[in-house]
Parts: sequence; C-alpha cells; structure tokens
Amino acid sequence: MDEALDRLSAYRFTDGPGMAVHAPMGAEALTSLGMAEAVPAWVDAYAARHVPIEAPPRHAPLADADADAASPATEPGAADAAWRAALGDPARLTDWSDLFGRLLVEEPWPSVVARWVPRLVAGYAGALTHGLLRTAHAVRTLEASGDRPSALALGELATGLAYWAGTYRRLPGAPRPSGRLDLAAAIEAVPRPAEPWSPLEAGTFARLHELGGFPAAVDALAPPASPDPVGDLTLTFSRALLARPAAVIPLVHTVTPAVASRTLLPYAPELTVAALYAQLWQVDAAIVAGFTSPGPALPPRTGDDEAADVPTPGDLAAQAAAHGDPHAVKFTEAALREHAHRPDDTYLLAARQVLVALPPW
Repeated sequence: MDEALDRLSAYRFTDGPGMAVHAPMGAEALTSLGMAEAVPAWVDAYAARHVPIEAPPRHAPLADADADAASPATEPGAADAAWRAALGDPARLTDWSDLFGRLLVEEPWPSVVARWVPRLVAGYAGALTHGLLRTAHAVRTLEASGDRPSALALGELATGLAYWAGTYRRLPGAPRPSGRLDLAAAIEAVPRPAEPWSPLEAGTFARLHELGGFPAAVDALAPPASPDPVGDLTLTFSRALLARPAAVIPLVHTVTPAVASRTLLPYAPELTVAALYAQLWQVDAAIVAGFTSPGPALPPRTGDDEAADVPTPGDLAAQAAAHGDPHAVKFTEAALREHAHRPDDTYLLAARQVLVALPPW
C-alpha cells in the first residue's frame, strides 16, 4: 500500500467533474481481497484512465478548537465556529487536509478518528458517501501497518477525513426510525419525484428537499430490533441491488458505506449503533428516492435450485481483480467482508451482478 500511495500522491480529491478519487480505495480493496500482486498493474491502469486534478488553494488555517470538549456532541460555540462553518465547503479541502495532517502528527490516529467520525457522520451523504468510504479504507491501511504507521498511510487518512469534511452534506430531517415498517416495506414507501431527476441532481441530493414526505418516510422505518442492524441494511440493500440492475452504481453506495462503518465504529465510542443505523438508512433512502422508480424493491430469496450457481468468494475475488473497475472491486471486497461476517448467498450474488453490470477495464 505504501508503494501504491506513493505512486498515487498526485491524486488528491477529484479526478473528473464531480468524481471522487477512487485509486487508494481500490488498491486497498484489492489488498484486502488477497490480490496485492495485482495492485501495481491496477494503479497503472487507473492512471491511464484518470488525470489528477489539483487540490484547491489554501484559504485560511482551521483549528480543532473544541478538541478537549467533553463530548463531540457538545453544542458548537464561538471557539469552534471556524471549522464548523467550513463543513461542506469544497473550496476548503486543502485547509481541511492541513488540519488533519497536523492532528495526525500531534496525536495517535485512533484518537483523531474517535473525535471526528461522530462529528462528520451526519453529513456523510456528501460526494455520494465517498468521504466516509475513503476514510474507512485509510483506517484499514493503518490497521494493517501495525504500531509504526507510515507518513503515506497517515496522509491518506488526512485526505479521507478532509474529503469527508469538505463535502459534508446533511439531508432533510433528523432521522429517527420510529415507525412500524420493516426495511423492505420502508424502501417501497420512500417517495420519488414525479419526473426523474438527472444523475447529477440525484447524486448530489440537490432536489431532495422537494420531496416533502421524505423525512416522514425515513422515520416510518421501525427501530432496529435485531442484534445486527447494520447487517440488516447491507443484506436488504444487496437484495435491492439484485432487483434493480439498472441502478447498480447508485445502489452500490447503499451497501459499501454500511460495511465501511463497521471499520469505523470501534474507534468512535460516542457513536451508538442506533444512531449510525438511522444515519445509514436516511442516506440509503435518499439514494432510493433519486435513482429508482416505485415498485417492489426486492427479488425472491435464492431458492435451493439456484444454490449450485452461487459463486465462491475465491472466484469473486479473482474476477474483481481481473475486472478492474473501482466500483466492482470495492463492492466485491465489501460483499465478501460482509458475507464472512454474516453468511448469506445474497452478498455473493450481488457481487457477481455488479461485476457483470459494469464494463470491465
């Protein structure tokens, strides 16, 4: 990973109009799939397809003024207004990167993650969830590096957190699942626009406020009752992805952030599973609203007659490495990680569908 991060150092935040840099995430996913030998050629292929875009200029230094507050949930005051005002401002991405770079020199990286993930989680919808995703991939790189993390790995975490903060976007409402609907019924009950939005409008949630019933639809979901609510989300939305192949890339982002949140949650004791579940569901519902049409959301469960056709994790890992597309690689890795946590063939079938639906490199 250090070699990959060094070679990808010119890739900062975006490498296309509105397109998040995927290269460090894809390299880490390949490594986690056991395909580290494929990373150098994959980095070459990525560089051949994407030209790095320069980061924005520095504006003004940001300070973590309330670093010693008793809780990240403390109401903001005058001392920390500067960084809060910079949330969601892409023009401040370099300022954010400078802040996190300083913090990661001054203190252990887990303490920075513990303080900032609860602050940022309510706005992880920004940039179609890629700030949270890049942060989680960076944390996994640091976990693998042991007690002596490299400057490159710490820099990647600073970039991931900066992208999350600079693209921070809260959605309408304050999600509090308190109704009676299960996940399948709640997905069907999500309102959709009368006329489809453009991919840009849907992906930036720019018109979500026009759906007046959206906050109520989010809250109509029943509170989590199972011991693994995050797994309930990943399994249900993997099934939704199987039912809607035309919306593969958007629906990938209903699953991968939830899987990524499992990496971050142990480092964020202030963030409860219930609060995380509510936030994940709100963003997933917003993706459903913008990218899918009304109708039954889920296919029938896999029958016994289909069991022989289920791909193996090893086959899927090899196929993902050969395929190359970053979304296919990252989704396959997330699906296999989730399958190992909660064995269900749905994850394997969903990974295969993504590999089939997206054009290979």
